[in-house]
Amino acid sequence: MAFDPFLAVSLSSGAELVIHIPGNLGQDGVVYRLDYYPPFGHPAPNTTIASKDIRDVIKFSQALPGTKYDFWLYYSNATHNTLTWTANFTTVPDPPSGLSVLVKSGKTAVISWNPPAHGSFTSFKLKINPLVHIADQKPQPTTIDNIDGTQYVLKDLIPGATYQVQAFTVFENKESAAYTSRNFTTKPNTPGKFIVWFRNETTLLVLWQPPYPAAIYTHYKVSIDPPDANDSILYVEKEGEPPGPAQAAFKGLVPGRAYNISVQTMSEDEISTPTTAQYRTVPLKPQKIMFDRDKITKNSFVVHWEPPSGRSEFDKYQISLGTKKTPPVPRPREESTQLEFNNLEPGKTYSVIVKTVSGKVTSWPVSAEVTLKPLPVLNLRSSTDEKTGIITISWQPDPNSTQDSYEVSYHEVESTIGDSNTVTTNKTEISLEALLPGRKYAITVQALSKDQQSVEKVIYVTTRPSAPIIEDLKPMVDGLNISWKSDVNSKQDQYEIHWIRNDTNEVNFRTTNESKILLKHLYPGAGYLVKVFAISHGLRSEPHEYFQPVFPKPPTNMTIEKTTSNSVIVQWSAPEGSLISEYAIRYRTDSDNQWVKLPAVHNTEAEVTDMTPGERYTIQVNTVSYGLESNEPQQLNHTVRPNPVSNINPLVDSNNVTLEWPRPEGRVETYIVNWRESTNPSVVHKRNVTQNQNTTGLVRLLVGDLMPGEEYIFDIQAISNDLESDITVLRTRTMPLIQSEVVVVNNQQSTDTISLRYTPTPQTSSKFDRYRFSLSEPGIPDQEKLANDSDRLVTFTGLIPGRLYNITVWTVSHDVASQPLQRQDRLYPEPITGINTTHISDTEITLTWASPRGEYNAFEVQYLTTENTFLQNLTLHNSITINDLKPHRNYTFTVIVRSGTESSILRRSLPVSAIFTTKESVPGKVEKFEPVDIQPSDIVFEWSLPTAEQNGVITKYTITYGLEGSKHTSSKDFGPLEYRGVISQLVPGRTYIFKIQAETKIGFGPESTWKQKMPILAPPKPSMQVVPTEVCKSSTTIQIRFRKNYFSEANGPIVSYAIIVAEDDSKNASGLEMPSWRDVQAYSVWPPYQVQEPYYPFLNTSVEDFTVGAESCDIRHVGYCNGPLKSGSTYRVKIRAFTAPDKFTDTSYSFPIQTDQDNTPIILGIVIPVVLIVVLFVTVIFIRRRRAFLKRKATDARGNDNMSLPDSVIETSRPVRIDNFSNHYRIMSADSDFRFSEEFEELKHVGRDQPCTFADLPCNRPKNRFTNILPYDHSRFKLQPVDDEEGSDYINANYVPGYNSPREFIVTQGPLHSTRDDFWRMVWESNSRAIIMLTRCVEKGREKCDHYWPYDTMPAYYGDISVQILNESRYPDWNVCEFMVCRGETQRVVRHFHFTTWPDFGVPNPPHTLVRFVRAFRERVPPDQRPIVVHCSAGVGRSGTFICLDRILQQILVSDYVDIFGIVYAMRKERVWMVQTEQQYICIHQCLLAVLEGKDLSSSTREIHENQGFEEVVSQFISRCKKLLFCGSGKGGEGATTPVDPTFGDIKR
Repeated sequence: MAFDPFLAVSLSSGAELVIHIPGNLGQDGVVYRLDYYPPFGHPAPNTTIASKDIRDVIKFSQALPGTKYDFWLYYSNATHNTLTWTANFTTVPDPPSGLSVLVKSGKTAVISWNPPAHGSFTSFKLKINPLVHIADQKPQPTTIDNIDGTQYVLKDLIPGATYQVQAFTVFENKESAAYTSRNFTTKPNTPGKFIVWFRNETTLLVLWQPPYPAAIYTHYKVSIDPPDANDSILYVEKEGEPPGPAQAAFKGLVPGRAYNISVQTMSEDEISTPTTAQYRTVPLKPQKIMFDRDKITKNSFVVHWEPPSGRSEFDKYQISLGTKKTPPVPRPREESTQLEFNNLEPGKTYSVIVKTVSGKVTSWPVSAEVTLKPLPVLNLRSSTDEKTGIITISWQPDPNSTQDSYEVSYHEVESTIGDSNTVTTNKTEISLEALLPGRKYAITVQALSKDQQSVEKVIYVTTRPSAPIIEDLKPMVDGLNISWKSDVNSKQDQYEIHWIRNDTNEVNFRTTNESKILLKHLYPGAGYLVKVFAISHGLRSEPHEYFQPVFPKPPTNMTIEKTTSNSVIVQWSAPEGSLISEYAIRYRTDSDNQWVKLPAVHNTEAEVTDMTPGERYTIQVNTVSYGLESNEPQQLNHTVRPNPVSNINPLVDSNNVTLEWPRPEGRVETYIVNWRESTNPSVVHKRNVTQNQNTTGLVRLLVGDLMPGEEYIFDIQAISNDLESDITVLRTRTMPLIQSEVVVVNNQQSTDTISLRYTPTPQTSSKFDRYRFSLSEPGIPDQEKLANDSDRLVTFTGLIPGRLYNITVWTVSHDVASQPLQRQDRLYPEPITGINTTHISDTEITLTWASPRGEYNAFEVQYLTTENTFLQNLTLHNSITINDLKPHRNYTFTVIVRSGTESSILRRSLPVSAIFTTKESVPGKVEKFEPVDIQPSDIVFEWSLPTAEQNGVITKYTITYGLEGSKHTSSKDFGPLEYRGVISQLVPGRTYIFKIQAETKIGFGPESTWKQKMPILAPPKPSMQVVPTEVCKSSTTIQIRFRKNYFSEANGPIVSYAIIVAEDDSKNASGLEMPSWRDVQAYSVWPPYQVQEPYYPFLNTSVEDFTVGAESCDIRHVGYCNGPLKSGSTYRVKIRAFTAPDKFTDTSYSFPIQTDQDNTPIILGIVIPVVLIVVLFVTVIFIRRRRAFLKRKATDARGNDNMSLPDSVIETSRPVRIDNFSNHYRIMSADSDFRFSEEFEELKHVGRDQPCTFADLPCNRPKNRFTNILPYDHSRFKLQPVDDEEGSDYINANYVPGYNSPREFIVTQGPLHSTRDDFWRMVWESNSRAIIMLTRCVEKGREKCDHYWPYDTMPAYYGDISVQILNESRYPDWNVCEFMVCRGETQRVVRHFHFTTWPDFGVPNPPHTLVRFVRAFRERVPPDQRPIVVHCSAGVGRSGTFICLDRILQQILVSDYVDIFGIVYAMRKERVWMVQTEQQYICIHQCLLAVLEGKDLSSSTREIHENQGFEEVVSQFISRCKKLLFCGSGKGGEGATTPVDPTFGDIKR
């Protein structure tokens, strides 16, 4: 390219050439002519341009791509026409088209493309970008240059990896500005070998190895054929890196069936070649096994079985005996299900096992046991033990048989109902101890093998009878009466009795069939040995023996020859004709039936001694032979005289005499007592006393009504069996009475004297002569006063102070004293003489004093505490240390001497007091140390120290403070009278430990501690003058400058900054989440938006220059983007500073900054001819629409004339007729939506005065996604409480009215991860069958909603609720899923409608998609199926827009008006901020307008907003022409290219 020295040329973006012309261009008559070849571009070739029309450049555009141009510039004036400049340059080629990828294998792919449709090219370039992360590798893009053809083979790719291929066109070393791209994935590697890890009748669990090498894949596809399983195709995620073995289970299969299983790896949409194998399920086992009992012999049996129950595939049965000798027997499935086994061992038990067989897979076995009959025993014999009579049976087993025991049975031969029994033993010998005596038995023995018996073997035996037992053997005068009994189990035929006389050995016997016998004519007194035998079957039992004598004859002629006071002599004669061995003598009294037996005598005389006086006796004598007395004894009676009374003890009181004496030895029945006064003996009194014969204690007699102080004479005599004893005489005197009152006189001043005062006892009531006084002290003599003495005061002196004295007073009659009158009193102790101290500290004082004279128990020390509590301390010593005193206090101590106790007359001395003062100490702990005002860097504390805790004179208070965990601290002192203080210059957001101490001259007191985290608040608002300043600008950018010192860090350090830009700064810009550049593209005048994510620029500088509009943004992406500004527009900028993610402050807006005007020519060079061609077509369309418009306008006018609103219209309702809605919308949207803004502003405070008490409880706050979006109490949805857990009924959700019901919708926030269990509880408890989700889980890099449903088709549990995806349908703007929701045994199907293209704080683009979504939802959910759960992120903006649109779409079908304002008003009364932004409010109107006009176009929001008249038709037509002429729509399939000239996108009207 050649350049004129006065000219300069430059290339701008795309195919635009800029020719710079220096010098004065405003000369008249000077023109320039531009010519070029090829002749395609703007301006046209040979275009002449006047110098005055050229500012400083000539711009050339609309050149052909991939073309080499030659340029000539001519200069002409009145005199010259000169070629001043020539140049050539090449335009950038277009990218290739028709890019396609054919994947050949895991490592090879073929890339194909077509050359560009316009322009030339010299070669092509490919760029391969790996799109998958490979462990320990960094993906490296690959570039292939200088490709001549339109196809290229890629090799050595990674199996299963995803790549992006970008194709460029190269012409004359220039690459195309755009590229064509396509993503593709290579085939993953084939999995390794696999095995069946577990199988049963209906399940196969397969385990396989990962592919080697593993390469890249995400899932396994596991399939089974035939597809009988519940899920015949399973998708298993890869786990681990490197991956390990994986497994999958197929359930619900047919038992015994053969299945082909294949495993393939998957990566994106590519799938590997399969690894396959065939496996069978386990067939069903046969049913129960049975045996024919009649066909079981000693060497054979027949077995039966039943086929499997249920559907199962198998080939045959397999029957085996469970032994190695016998091989399994196959039996085809079609044959009989029974089998006979022969030639087996007798008595042996066989285990029969039956299985079904499918291929080589056998079922679980069914088994049963059968035992054959054993052979009979050999050599059966019996033996009897001669001593015991026990019979033993023995035998031998057959060696050719198996048996485990033997059965021995026996029964009586002679009786059908006799004794019988069966015994089992595992031995070959048995003793039959249970056989009954006197029987004949048949005994059989059988061999046993389990439950099978052999043939019987029999033997016969006889048992000996049991010996009888002599039950009664009674002697008689000349014989014996004998009876006996036999064993009830023994049988006998008769009995045999033998008797032998002891002195002569004479033997006799007799037999009988009865069990008794009478033996007569035996000799009296002789002894006999009797034997009794039982006889049965000729066998005699053992005898039972008994010795018994016969009664001897009695004695005769019994007499009493001699008697004394306690003995007698008895005599008698011996009998004749009888054997006698000795004589028995015994006696007893009438009152005792027990005989007393004397030693036996052999002569005819005996003496009875030790007889009791007063008793009547019976004496008996009898003959004895062999210890047996005769049956007729001889006896006599005799009585003894009673003993007199002795040892009388009189017990006297004033009116009674109680006589006590021991009972005289012997028997006494009655006592006679006579008494008389000694002064009057003629008057005698008498009383009889009966003696209780069963008592042995003292005899007592109370004689009452006697004269006190008088002497009496008593005569006592005992009587028994009408015999009297001698008389006993007793003289005694009664006690006189004392009826005086005695008063003890005692006081604190006289500590050694006690006086007694008494009143006289009347002489008429008692006889006495004097009074006697005693102090019960040995050294103090008694004092006496005559009965008639008138001085009735007695004084004792010289006593000991504090001592307790017992005082006794009597009346005395002839040395007989009355009952004592006793008093007890204690003298007062002497007080101490003074109090001294030996030690004084801040909390202790030690007191001491001299001990007083006399007796005392303790010293009582009294004092008042600082709380006016009276305390008493007792001590046994003359000193005491008082603890727990308060420092720096005056105390008055009082000491009192104590003598005695409260239970034994307590006397206190006169008190002695003294005053002492404790020393100072450190103060106590400061109370109520707490902050009253907390700011980010300042904190105000208040404290108090009670007077009782000062412990001295307070000098100051000191607060020490420092960061938590830091050893560095600071301190601040406060005066002794200050109780409030400020700690300043703290760091916001840091945690401090504050400690306060009070101080006296002794030192500091204990610390009181407070821990406080300093708050972080939004930065303080800068002054109005602090605004960002303009640095420079262009047509699409503004560079601003702001400084670090704009914001104070007093409320916390500034962590980040954000830039807010507004074309319309009247809109609200105080929210945390601001719209992005993409969000405001739908507005003609941009509201405030945030340029990019917050950042921190002041790391090494204090000044930041930021360029607004410096990025190129793709409208299809999400998130913040610093997109270009509009040229020639005025903007204001403000800076937002953050101290925390949710705490920020903005500066004021800057002064207006206007971008430069874009002077790029907008003449449509090539478009104009095309426009002229189609203008006729456009005119026709315009005329038709214009007519329709005028007709509709006339109709609207007529409607307006006749329209009348319903009578119920109130201020909160603003209905609009449907046929007038188009005109209403046009009025509302005029002046940049001014009336929309006014109307929406009126909704700002609707419902905000309603309480949200439950949402703000501490237990519920973490459940809210946003702190300012809280549900109203009156309409919130209440969960069922869980175990009285606080807050368990809360979820951030409200009932909101719909068209069909006041509670048609439940609107909630996007569930948090911590609340998704509560969300599913709400769905279940409300019985909702539809969920509307209007947000993506993540938007602009922030979580908007938890993914609260399963990621795959496997069930997931949320609490006790299971959720499983049944199916999913995907559409361009939304997805529809069906969930199976289960709780316990109950199942429900819930539909999930997920709208995926709705931006936060914005509206769908175009809004018509929302209309189609609402209609799609209503086609699947009828009006009676409610409530419907609706949520977005906060559950207010998008959710409210959806519900409002649903209501009006139903309302317009049946009504002629619509009330959008009233609907939003009603929703905001139930939930805060429903329809959150003005843009969403306008969108509802736009959607309704589109429905009423029948549109279904994908136009932008502003195109709908400005949809009127011919200007829109022309704009749409030009846009379509532009898409035909330029490759720059940015829409289409995967091969779509990027726009060539984006400036055409701004052409409107």
